[in-house]
Amino acid sequence: MDYGTRPQRISCQYGYISTIPGILKAIEFICDAGALILGAVAPTITFTGHKGFFTFVAALAIIITTILFLLALINIQAVCIPDRWLVIEMSWCALIALLFFIASIVVATVAKYNGVYGAAAFFGFAAFITYAADAINRFRLLRAGPHSRHTETYTSNTTTTTTNVTRQQPTF
Repeated sequence: MDYGTRPQRISCQYGYISTIPGILKAIEFICDAGALILGAVAPTITFTGHKGFFTFVAALAIIITTILFLLALINIQAVCIPDRWLVIEMSWCALIALLFFIASIVVATVAKYNGVYGAAAFFGFAAFITYAADAINRFRLLRAGPHSRHTETYTSNTTTTTTNVTRQQPTF
């Protein structure tokens, strides 16, 4: 089945994995898993909440990202809420990117006490960059709009030229 033609029914869309959003979701999952594992095994520093906040953000990110990946894989968004799906995912990516940025800075400040915090901060910043790229990609697709064609008219002194501009349909 060609992934370019999206059916409006629930079915498994294996082609989603090879698209840019699918690849970004896979990278997000890997970064989330690395951040969660490293944040959870890091030693607790007395009277600080660095570890707890970072682990909470990583766990929240891995759960919601997995759910969104599975919903996109079985094509739920095309059936239930096709108009607002890009807005929902863009908002999620922007929010979790902000949370990862804050949590990674907090964990990086205590990295001088243990190297595991430095590694966790690395995965946190990698997740931040990936989520920010995904949010920018979703925003770009949202700006492209649902229309695949529009017409532009150019007028010069002697002739009027109408040009049909074909936009690539967003694939997500």
